[in-house]
Amino acid sequence: MPDSDRTDKTSYAPFILADRGKYRSLLLTDRDMMAKVHVFEERKAEGWIGSGYDWASIARVLLMEQLPDLENDISFDPEAGMFSASGARPALERLATVMLAAFESDEILRDLLSRAELD
Repeated sequence: MPDSDRTDKTSYAPFILADRGKYRSLLLTDRDMMAKVHVFEERKAEGWIGSGYDWASIARVLLMEQLPDLENDISFDPEAGMFSASGARPALERLATVMLAAFESDEILRDLLSRAELD
């Protein structure tokens, strides 16, 4: 592993904090998103499916409500099969902490979905 690779696959698992020097992002892959698809499917009639875009919508609610100072410091580039947020490592670490709390609690995830907007 090169010295510039400070990727963290464990602290926020299943989220991955990729840090390869100039490239830093917080990732959640399709394989791991499947563990929470049941929560999104409860709102399937509204269009939620549990994709990377849906997780970006969750992240936007978290930024707005819990981390408003970071709203301009994090950008999103999701795909259907992957959530991806980019920014400075300290900002991504803070986002990872609140995203992990949402991932670990169906109750929190449901609450956030009630206020999120489809991307």
